[in-house]
Amino acid sequence: MRVIVALGLIAALAACSTEDRLRGSEFEPYADGTFRYRADVYYPYDDADRIEWLETALKENSYCPDGYEITDKKEIVRASTVLGDAKSQIFYGRCK
Repeated sequence: MRVIVALGLIAALAACSTEDRLRGSEFEPYADGTFRYRADVYYPYDDADRIEWLETALKENSYCPDGYEITDKKEIVRASTVLGDAKSQIFYGRCK
């Protein structure tokens, strides 16, 4: 029974991750083989999750089939509130 509950929680978290990725990120490919990827920073996701989201965006857009490299990464504050800053990470990269 515990295994079934654990598998259900894992599936639910995966579904949340997909929806959060779609809602909280933006992929911009450029004609010269470079790209810009913005991902909102919020709990419970970390840098590894945002890189996974970036790689999903690359696959979904058939971009960088031979791999990519991150050339720059910035964190910006989108808004300041009484609850804290709303931040995004912006990844700049290029296809190999």
